[in-house]
Amino acid sequence: MKLQKGFTLIELMIVIAIIGILASVAIPQYKTYTTRAKTSPELVGGVRPLQLALAEYAASELALPTAATQLVQWQTGEVNNCLGLVKDVTYAYTSATAGVITATTYTTAEKPATECTGAGPADNVELSNKTLIVNVTANANGAVFFAVDAASTVPAKYIPKIGG
Repeated sequence: MKLQKGFTLIELMIVIAIIGILASVAIPQYKTYTTRAKTSPELVGGVRPLQLALAEYAASELALPTAATQLVQWQTGEVNNCLGLVKDVTYAYTSATAGVITATTYTTAEKPATECTGAGPADNVELSNKTLIVNVTANANGAVFFAVDAASTVPAKYIPKIGG
């Protein structure tokens, strides 16, 4: 009887096929993960100061502000923000207990102000000229809740966790 040493050709082919299948699933997921890791902090960083200002206002006034100008800690309508891929962040009053935060991203053709190094269109065209809509809800006690609206045009796989 002959003793076998090593692997047969078919065993090696099976292992290579399994590795190929795993790689075909893992590589696209990794690309999505790395894009999200780069863009989520920028989206959150653009919205978070406004969230904080709204929460502070609601805690003291027990209602949401009727205009963004009431938020002395935050200025709205800034053009060419230095917020990475986020071009602009605005707040719209809906009622004493509801409002909307809207963050828009640069288009591929837009250029930020020269003093904003590092800001501008995303490397991924899926994130160019997109809108992140965050619904703001307050209760009578001054607590504020934030939830990303389904009408946001940012692809779902890149939407950050913004409260809830």
